[in-house]
Amino acid sequence: MKLRTGFFLIVLLTLQSLAYGIDSLESTNKPVYTLTDCINIALKKNPEILASKANVNKSFFKIGQARSGYFPQIDLSLGYQRSYQEDRIPREYSKEYSAQLGLTQTIFDFGKTSKQIQVQKQLYKATQWQDKDTVLQTIYNVKEAYYSVLKAKKQKETAKEVLKQAQKHLQLAKGFYDVGLKPKIEVTKAEVEVSNAKLNLITAEKQLTQAILNLKVAMGAVDMPEFDIKEEDYAIRKLDENEAIKIAIETNPQLQAIRFNRKASISTEELVKKEYFPVFTASANYGYVNEDFPLNKQWSLFFKMSLPLFSGWSTKYKLSEARADTEYYSYKEISLIQQITSQIKNLFAQLKEASQKIETLNLTLKQSKENLDLAMARYEVGIGSSIEVVDAIVLYEQTNTQYWQAIYDYNVTYAQIQRYVGWVE
Repeated sequence: MKLRTGFFLIVLLTLQSLAYGIDSLESTNKPVYTLTDCINIALKKNPEILASKANVNKSFFKIGQARSGYFPQIDLSLGYQRSYQEDRIPREYSKEYSAQLGLTQTIFDFGKTSKQIQVQKQLYKATQWQDKDTVLQTIYNVKEAYYSVLKAKKQKETAKEVLKQAQKHLQLAKGFYDVGLKPKIEVTKAEVEVSNAKLNLITAEKQLTQAILNLKVAMGAVDMPEFDIKEEDYAIRKLDENEAIKIAIETNPQLQAIRFNRKASISTEELVKKEYFPVFTASANYGYVNEDFPLNKQWSLFFKMSLPLFSGWSTKYKLSEARADTEYYSYKEISLIQQITSQIKNLFAQLKEASQKIETLNLTLKQSKENLDLAMARYEVGIGSSIEVVDAIVLYEQTNTQYWQAIYDYNVTYAQIQRYVGWVE
């Protein structure tokens, strides 16, 4: 009986080893991406980044629109007119053909055009910083998803190891029961333990699949083929909290965008004030006009000064709007500085907590594995109890889960600090 039980145990372990070998072989056929690879794919394919780049281009083209005020406006007109005049003798319809080329040029507008260009340049700078903020947010999303995949992989590995230990425990319990050394309840408990381990493995596999999908979404490549990721080495980073806050206040993209929007509001206020001044323009027309062919040549030259006298207080309200915009962005800047300072302080506290947990759990992880090995060895020789084995397996699983959660927390927290400070790797 002992020989049969031992043979069955050897066959089972061999099949498990083959299964793990097949899993490893399948995983090696997939491309393996590093964190940098995933970020580079996101920078090329993520639709949010592509939309942001298009928005930057749109803002740049507005500078050209504003600059067009320096150049003449040229128009070509071709016309035919047919009219009737009651008191004309003889009473008949009159007609007129015309072909004219017109040119209009602003001579002097008290700096309206140059100020409009300045406003658009400042808005363009704000859009560029908003684009950088989108890039940083995308990079952070990729990092968070990447570390989630790493955590899910480790949880799956832990679930496999727990299942392996539970199956080993079950086979030992059956062996002891067959020879009359353990009661039936020992086998039943071990079977329940195996079932729970299988359920945990199913959950871990589902979480890994979901984590990989989330990574694809963050990269902007949902339909890309299956792939694997390379494990990133964990390392404690040396960071100074006050220095990080100082850099963030100077270079955070959201802050920079607000500052350029405020500058644009100030320039807009100056631009609106120029509406109180006249605009000097010159226009010229050259062409041919007559009631019938051949047409007669004609030309004209016209200088004009346009001074708005009353526009329904439109200029007044535009000026008030620009001042309100300036005030709005000033308060938004103060508010965002306070938020960034608070967030970075909290993140540094979380970073310290995560690093301390990792240091403690690193030792606990070794102890829990040693405890599991000892409990299983004691059970194999018949001096340990089933409760010891189950407790050791549960402790090992919990410690592994806590350890990789702490690694995930540390990496994601550090990525958040980079996000606020404005660092791009």
